[in-house]
Amino acid sequence: LTEKERRDTFGPDRLMMVALDDIAVLATHARHVPAVERARFAARLRAGLSDHALVLETCHRVEGYVIATDDIGSSELAGELPQGGTILVGKAAVRHAMAVAVGRDSVVFGEDQIIHQLRGALDAARSTDDFDAVLERLFALALRAGRRSRSWRQGPPRSLADIALASIERRAGSLVGRDVLIVGRGVMGRLAARAAVAARASVSLTSRNEAGARAIAATVGARVEAFDPGRRAADYAGIIVALAGPWPIGPATIEALNAGSTVVVDLSVPAALPLPAVDGIAGRFVSADDLARSEETPRSRDVGYLARSDALIDDTTDEFLAWVAGRSARSAAQALVEQADREREAELLALWRRRPDLDPEAREEIEEMTRRLAQRLLSGPLKRLGRDADGHDESAVRDIFAL
Repeated sequence: LTEKERRDTFGPDRLMMVALDDIAVLATHARHVPAVERARFAARLRAGLSDHALVLETCHRVEGYVIATDDIGSSELAGELPQGGTILVGKAAVRHAMAVAVGRDSVVFGEDQIIHQLRGALDAARSTDDFDAVLERLFALALRAGRRSRSWRQGPPRSLADIALASIERRAGSLVGRDVLIVGRGVMGRLAARAAVAARASVSLTSRNEAGARAIAATVGARVEAFDPGRRAADYAGIIVALAGPWPIGPATIEALNAGSTVVVDLSVPAALPLPAVDGIAGRFVSADDLARSEETPRSRDVGYLARSDALIDDTTDEFLAWVAGRSARSAAQALVEQADREREAELLALWRRRPDLDPEAREEIEEMTRRLAQRLLSGPLKRLGRDADGHDESAVRDIFAL
């Protein structure tokens, strides 16, 4: 065994195996937990979880996946779970991870961003060099399922930016030929700009970096607006904000938004729009959390994709459960072989002490004979473990050989 495999398998005094019910996820989502509470919980997770865990943080969810050999529900970390958060254990936790990767639990069913976010979280966990092998396998299968489900999708992928644009249209009417402002040039800002152009709106783009905004605007066919547009803010039918930080607008912009009819969708978490502006346009302001709570219903043309994705989630969950069961049997086989080797080597060492006159050739022949004998004696139990489907043989082997 490698040192990592040994840590995953052995405790200080006895063999320790990760059972299915040791796998847990502490989860919060914008549907039930406000952004401020999610941010606090994310900080607690990062401070309280070991290097063996994985933390997934997106605009709508904060989740911590752990191997918890003790009762996770009574742990200190679980006590800090905000109201509306959930703890899932065992098969429920595994299925949740698969559903997240497939996009079944996203505000936009099957959206691509969660795949990139999950891969980034996995890479960060792997970088610790102490990431648990069970979670490694779980998310390798989850990402594979996510990629496979998206290969079935027909038509262009949808994102939160499309939902944001639809939210503006429901409140302001058709955007064809009307002015729309995109604030931010990150991934979501670029997606929003392309969605607005596709909706035949007249699109402007702004960001803290004017040169970067001009470069993005040129690729999507948009104009460039000042980062603080002032009175021109009222000219826009809709504004989509996607920033990693606050949008520092002045009194003139806030006054224009308050006095006008502009609909503002703020995809930033936490919200980038200043509180005075939010208060002034309460009926025309939509946060990322608002979008999550009013999530879209899959369109009729997505029903087949939805059913196939649900079946994929179930199948991949079952595949992981079978791997966990097989891993336990494989570990029992490895432990049995190692125990036999320890006993064999101890007896050989005692023989060498009793017979120091044995020449090297004789010692080699005796050692080889003991290896073959151990292999023959263990052949039956190892084959049984290899065919063990329900864990009964593994339990018997552990009991008989005190593993």
